[in-house]
Amino acid sequence: MRNWTEDEDILALCLYYELPTAKHDKNTPEVKALASLLDRSVGSVVFKLGNLKALDKTQAGTGFIHGAKMDKIVWDKYLNKPFELFEKKKEILAGIYASENVADITPEHILPESETDKLLNEIDFTSEDKLKLQTWRDRQWLFRASLMKGYNEQCCLSGVRNPDFLVASHIVPWAIDKNNRINPRNGILLNVFLDKAFDKGYITIKSTDYSVLLSSHISDEKITNQLKLYAGCQIQLPLNQERWPKKEFLEYHNDLVFKH
Repeated sequence: MRNWTEDEDILALCLYYELPTAKHDKNTPEVKALASLLDRSVGSVVFKLGNLKALDKTQAGTGFIHGAKMDKIVWDKYLNKPFELFEKKKEILAGIYASENVADITPEHILPESETDKLLNEIDFTSEDKLKLQTWRDRQWLFRASLMKGYNEQCCLSGVRNPDFLVASHIVPWAIDKNNRINPRNGILLNVFLDKAFDKGYITIKSTDYSVLLSSHISDEKITNQLKLYAGCQIQLPLNQERWPKKEFLEYHNDLVFKH
């Protein structure tokens, strides 16, 4: 059996992000397509996705003992760098399909409506045209995909798992820090209600112990009662500590977004 190359591992890692964990199996069309592209068995691709999932949990001591060295090299190289990872994928596919348009062979990444609407509200259309809008949609999808994997595809406070109700929330707002717009450590995965509360500063996550702090400046009693359910609770952090939200980002939210 031939060893996996770095380029093959990169394509497998992209598929790991593109698919929900429940679809990392031999019956999934995308898994079959990658196996065909790489001239490998479907089972070997499924096994590779399992190796990558194990690497995602190394901080919990559940590393996959049979994982290849190349898996770890590629994992470490692109951890928390989703944009660089998928740009490399385009480059690899361009080499494989030299006579075709890469855009035609790359699957479209679709954001949920809740995140698309949020992005539209944050973009200044006096300076952003439609092409840039599509670019930011693509980048937001990458940001979301990283958080979905890091937080085991569920809201870090409520445990909601339905992807239609999950939002990749920026800690330092999208419009404030251009350099960290797609840095997964500048994000947490929340349901739509908690995302809005976090964005508006009605709740924050303390940088000291990752627990929820509730603002006293909420005029709606029913909203207050709903948010009280989470006051003092710690968020469910990613098993891999290298995916945890950066404390400096949380401190910014504590100081400048949260309604004191």
